[in-house]
Amino acid sequence: MINRDRIVQTFLELVQIDSPSGEEAAFREELIRRLQALGLTTEVDDYGNLIARLDEGAGEYFLLSGHMDTVEPGRGIKPVIRDGVITSDGTTILGSDDKAGIAIILETLQIIKEKHLPHPPIEVVLSVQEELGLLGAKHLDMAQLKSRSGLVLDGGGSPGTIVRSGPSQDTFQISIKGEAAHAGVAPEKGVDALAIAAEALVRMPLGRVDEETTCNMGVINGGTARNIVPDKVLLLGEARSRNNDKLTILSDIIVKALQNAAHSRGGEVIIKRERAYDAYRLGDDAPIVQAVARAAQDSGYEPQLIEGGGGTDGNHYNAANIQAATISAGMAEVHTLHEHIAIDDLIGCAEVTLKTITLMIK
Repeated sequence: MINRDRIVQTFLELVQIDSPSGEEAAFREELIRRLQALGLTTEVDDYGNLIARLDEGAGEYFLLSGHMDTVEPGRGIKPVIRDGVITSDGTTILGSDDKAGIAIILETLQIIKEKHLPHPPIEVVLSVQEELGLLGAKHLDMAQLKSRSGLVLDGGGSPGTIVRSGPSQDTFQISIKGEAAHAGVAPEKGVDALAIAAEALVRMPLGRVDEETTCNMGVINGGTARNIVPDKVLLLGEARSRNNDKLTILSDIIVKALQNAAHSRGGEVIIKRERAYDAYRLGDDAPIVQAVARAAQDSGYEPQLIEGGGGTDGNHYNAANIQAATISAGMAEVHTLHEHIAIDDLIGCAEVTLKTITLMIK
């Protein structure tokens, strides 16, 4: 039922509209045009998120969610089709994260209108700045949403893949202060901020901590010259776990390692620690999980339930008691120059989405 040529063309058009995080305005205007042409009402909240509704239908509102922003390098994307697979020209990402999800949302709405398919009222939320830590969803007024369940089209894997859990995340911005000195004449007069960072880092459980917990310090900046004891270092990092209690323990270890290293070397550390979002987990018997599993089977695909390692807007929906499952939009190797999507997977994920929508009439 999915129009293969049309959804591919839609996807190709969408990825060629630049929308790096924080610069989604032009892309949002194009989506407003397309959604209004399909008969949806649209509004933009104070943070820039786009909310659209198809008020007609039977039963309760059903949420379809995606995000408008892409990571860098994501400007001037030139999509290429080879052997049924869409890639970029190799100089940028492709942008299937999450324009594949948005293309699926647009196509399913188009099919519903064309075929006069029975459906629930539909609520579409397309967020901004998802790639910066789910900031659009974090600032979304969940109380204004009418849906109590829905799909987040922002996963990878074969059609029918359901991400039933997502981790919590703590972010860290760490400023380490030491004392500058001439490294050759009087290094003993300095306090080496880089040495403080190094001592703290070796005391942190970095990488894969356990099957549901990870930790990473991704940025380290400091120093001014090779012959000056570095007096300032900036660390940016994160910790994640699908268990909120484990994350709290891990983050406390990180803070203690930094404080102890600074104290032992006579420096100072200022730590900005923030819980970006909390973990969630949907049970196998959750109605939305059951609906997607049945939709996948009815569409000829084997449902696969997996645990998530990254956050999605679904973290915030579930925290607000909106039961939302993140499902595959067909994307692969996202956030890299090797990002790609097989056209068959794009079609299959759209089929599962459409079938799920039609199953949600109550």
